[in-house]
Amino acid sequence: MWERVEQSKQDSDVAYFHDLMLLGEFLVKLLTSAVLASVGNDRDRQRYKLEYQLVRADGIGDWSRALEEAISGPANAHILPEARPLVRELTENFLTGEASWQRVAIDNLSAACQEIDSDIEQATRKTNLQWWVRNFATLRNRTRGHGAITIRKCSTAAPLLEVSVLSLMTGCAALSIPWIYLHRNISGKYRLSAISGDSSDFSYLKSEKDHAYADGIHIAFEEKLVRLPLIHSDVDIHDFYIANGGYREGKGGSGSTYEALSYITDTRRRESAESYQTPPNLLPPSETEGYPDLDLEGKSFANIPPSLKDYIKRPDLESEVLSLLQDDRHPVVTLVGRGGIGKTSLALEVLHRVAQTGHYFAILWFSSRDIDLLPSGPKPVRPAVLSKEDIAKQFVGLMNPAESKVKGFKAVDYLANALAERDESRRLLLVFDNFETASHPLELYQFIDSHVRCPNKVLITTRMRDFKADFPVEIRGMKRVEFEDLVMSTSRKLGIEDLLTVSYVESLYDETDGHPYFVKILLGDTKREGKAIPVGRLFLNKEDSLRALFERSYGVLSPAAQRVFLTLSNWRSLVPRLALEAALIRPQNENMDVDDALSQLERYSMIEVLTDDDGSQFLRTPMTAAFFGQSKLKVSPFRPLVLADTQLIQQFGPMQVTDVSKGMLPRIERMIRVIASLRQSGKDYQPQIRALEYVAGRYPEAWLRIADFHLEGSRDDWDKARTSIERLLELDETNVSAWRKLIYVNQRLGDPLQELNARIVLAEMPDVDYWEIANAASFFAHTQRNQSLQFDPEVRAMMISNLTHLMESRKSEATPTELSRLAWLYLYSKDVAKANEVVTEGLQRDPTNPHLVKLDEKLRESPDVN
Repeated sequence: MWERVEQSKQDSDVAYFHDLMLLGEFLVKLLTSAVLASVGNDRDRQRYKLEYQLVRADGIGDWSRALEEAISGPANAHILPEARPLVRELTENFLTGEASWQRVAIDNLSAACQEIDSDIEQATRKTNLQWWVRNFATLRNRTRGHGAITIRKCSTAAPLLEVSVLSLMTGCAALSIPWIYLHRNISGKYRLSAISGDSSDFSYLKSEKDHAYADGIHIAFEEKLVRLPLIHSDVDIHDFYIANGGYREGKGGSGSTYEALSYITDTRRRESAESYQTPPNLLPPSETEGYPDLDLEGKSFANIPPSLKDYIKRPDLESEVLSLLQDDRHPVVTLVGRGGIGKTSLALEVLHRVAQTGHYFAILWFSSRDIDLLPSGPKPVRPAVLSKEDIAKQFVGLMNPAESKVKGFKAVDYLANALAERDESRRLLLVFDNFETASHPLELYQFIDSHVRCPNKVLITTRMRDFKADFPVEIRGMKRVEFEDLVMSTSRKLGIEDLLTVSYVESLYDETDGHPYFVKILLGDTKREGKAIPVGRLFLNKEDSLRALFERSYGVLSPAAQRVFLTLSNWRSLVPRLALEAALIRPQNENMDVDDALSQLERYSMIEVLTDDDGSQFLRTPMTAAFFGQSKLKVSPFRPLVLADTQLIQQFGPMQVTDVSKGMLPRIERMIRVIASLRQSGKDYQPQIRALEYVAGRYPEAWLRIADFHLEGSRDDWDKARTSIERLLELDETNVSAWRKLIYVNQRLGDPLQELNARIVLAEMPDVDYWEIANAASFFAHTQRNQSLQFDPEVRAMMISNLTHLMESRKSEATPTELSRLAWLYLYSKDVAKANEVVTEGLQRDPTNPHLVKLDEKLRESPDVN
């Protein structure tokens, strides 16, 4: 931007002045964004209010007011401690003539304003940088915004404005600390592009994967990285785009955008405003917010909200959770599952029963819920607690300890001590609902886990579980009988029983995976339509509900996990894990940690993993999650790659849950047929072969089918068949079928040495059929008679000795013909006596065996035969 100013300085004073004004406007927006980034989340959404306004701002005056409100208004209470010194630079007062950069900026801007318009407020004797921001907006409106100025005024004001703007640009610490563009690679590691300051302290992000930062520009407040709002760039820092008003409302909020302007190149683009749809006025409390006071319920004190209306019993889950809350083994119990799956309603049902037993002195409910999932759709609500400090404050308010009135009392310490107290008569159960929406869930969990001790307990409900040491209970869709109870109860309430058939209810269950929230919404649609809605249309126009259920979980996934989720969502079928992995290792794709990606998706309840008896895994994406994924895929940069991956996966064939018991073999057979068809039509099948070879690396039996495929091809393919079998034997050297297949392939290739080697290895295997040993001996004898193989005498003697030992050790199993082969081995080793002995034994078993009769005649005619 400064280069643009320098260039315009050479052109004309007017251009010079106006580009300085643009630079100043750019700096005001950068500074405002930095200050907004320093404001932490709070229950009243102070930061959100300001960002909401700026997305719809008309000019720089709105930005200056937002900056002042962030510094001096209610948002100030939530500024991060690490950012306080930077904010203090903007609020500290300086006297006229002081050498501080702030006063230099203020005095020169004041002088420039007087040159332009003497009616503009002059800087007072003692003021701070907020005056600069406010009056820069005034100057901007008098010139570029709302008035024209003469060349003479530009000439006299521009040098003063340059000094002022440069003082701010070079002196303000908020603009000189590290600003970094972070881009998370598919590997989970980050690419860092430094914009300002020294970013070396964050170079660990280049090699570590256990961090979750969204792509974008981040500012460093000491060791804390925070994403800057309303500023956009790319990993190569080609340009900067800052919110510039121009808000456009999308249909139902979806597709809403605002204009983003580059002050460097004067180009514009549209950015999504979907996260700024909810008006910033005070939201209502959640319908599951706890009561403000403890009251006696049953035999315990509690503030738990009432059970939800029309709750459908889930006996197995209720019994499991009730048992966990009444034992003394697990201090932290977590109910984890997709949004709307019934975690909160289940918790409330069980907690009211626990309260009746008096097992706990007090049961305390803390809600971080920010969206109520109502039958009419998701509605934003005000969370009761977000931070550790919020929870401690509410805990003190509920317990009302006498010491809270003593000077120096610390609510967080009181909470920590209460969790660690081991008094059986005052055992506590703390319940944290919608734990994932807390400001820093992992840090909050670490605080809880480090302090809670039995007999006290903590119950958590959450969509995402990124912590350990708890006892997780996975909440999935309802069982069929529970689901049918829900459908009948809801349909009676809505008066639509006559519209529902048994087959329709079954299809509802299959398509919603027993998801209680979605079924209520869909039955409500049936009521409005006056007819049962075809199952295929169930999720049309439900984008707001899908976002409410999955957006937060999707947003914290690593790029690799997002990529895998989009791929799985793109096909309504179970997907073999090996097929997914095979698609993702295509040369066009970046390397990624598929294990970690699938682990994330499973922890966040966005997929389910089914396992067959052989340990093969099959991945299932619930329909609700799949529809959400399909909507995300439409605008995802991963879309071209996902479509290609999906095409390859589909060639393994569709699957249903009932197909899991059949394992991977039918999938392999399906892919073999696809490959054979491609070869027959003269098309390239290498991507499919590579995918199948990857599967074979984990499912060795596939190598045999690949070998069969190559054997059906030209002779040039037979070597590939042998290689495939050898790959299998590297993984499973005891596979008898593979050794037999290798013998056959070597026969077709006319490779007697490799055939003999395979036969001998097979003969040496424990419990191999005796005829395999005899065949090895016979083939060896054949190669010696026709001299197709020549061996060093020592090697030949060793082979004869080995085969002789193998046959002799199990001689009782030999047929007369097989005894003749043993006799020939003795002859090759010049042990005529032993050969005679074996022949005699064989003839005793079968005097007419032609092989033995012929060999006996030779031995009689020439005792030294060999």
